[in-house]
This record gives sequence, structure tokens and C-alpha cells, in this order.
Amino acid sequence: MAIMFPPDQGQILMCDFTTGFVRPEMQKIRHCIAVSPKRRTGTCLIVPLSTQPPMPIEVWHYLIPRHVYQCIECGTDVWAKADMLTHAAFGRLGRPKENHREARVLLQTEHLREILRAVVHAINCGHVSEHI
Repeated sequence: MAIMFPPDQGQILMCDFTTGFVRPEMQKIRHCIAVSPKRRTGTCLIVPLSTQPPMPIEVWHYLIPRHVYQCIECGTDVWAKADMLTHAAFGRLGRPKENHREARVLLQTEHLREILRAVVHAINCGHVSEHI
């Protein structure tokens, strides 16, 4: 699963949260979005994706439109949960699969912008979000 490259900002990846986390933290393998700029530090910031709708829906949640990204298509809504922003080592990350093959998938610019805006709200900096 480990990637050997710094992911691009907005790249869809898989993250293995099965080790080193404690409830109520995530504890399974799930899709995520790299949100930090491309860097060679061995870690990157990620926003996990979830099929569980947030209750209530807040400004730090973003509904990814259906039928846009084949690698996360699962027949239900997929939410970016920026309030669960975390960093992950490259060794925890892998590429998602499309047609049974690993794929390099980047978010469309408008979707990345909305997820970054959600991150800004998640860290209580909504007052600067109009500049993003």
C-alpha cells in the first residue's frame, strides 16, 4: 500500500487507519484527500472521506458530487470530513483502484477549493475563508 512519492494537493488516496489510532478516531482503511502542498517530508495532511452523513451537516463538511470520481463511487453520498483533518505517513497511504488497477486521481479544482474551505472552517479560521 505504501506510496513512494509525495502526493499532489487534491490527490485521492487510501489511508490505513487500522494501526496506532484509538476510538473515537478512525480505525479502518478509507479514502482520503491530500490537502497539504506537495512536499518530501514523508507525511502529508489528509481529509478522510466517509459514507456516513454528518449529523448535523456543518461548514467543515463537503459532499463530493456523485458520478465524478470512479475510484470513490459506491452508490451513496461521500463526504469529506475536514473536522477529522490529520497527517499520515506515506507508508500509510496508497492509490485508489479504478477498474482493478491503482489509479492517480486528482480532484477537480472547484472540489479541492471547497474541501480546503472546509478545512479552514474546521480549524476555526472561517473569517479568512473568503480569501481562498
